[in-house]
Amino acid sequence: MLRRTISAAGGELQRAIMVGDSETDIRTARAASVPVIAVDFGYSEAPVSEFAPDHIIGHFSQLPGAIAAIWPSR
Repeated sequence: MLRRTISAAGGELQRAIMVGDSETDIRTARAASVPVIAVDFGYSEAPVSEFAPDHIIGHFSQLPGAIAAIWPSR
């Protein structure tokens, strides 16, 4: 579903990053082979760190740095 959503939005899979707050979000990104940044302040029954996202942020102001950490050359 994530791959279709990216495509429908006119995006490119190789340039996409998923931002989410739950195990489902992280699993969805992994299934689509999309890097994932988790927020630690959203809905999750367990700490998002347990689901091994590529990066974790505590505030949206940290998002640009997290993206740079995933794609340092972009």
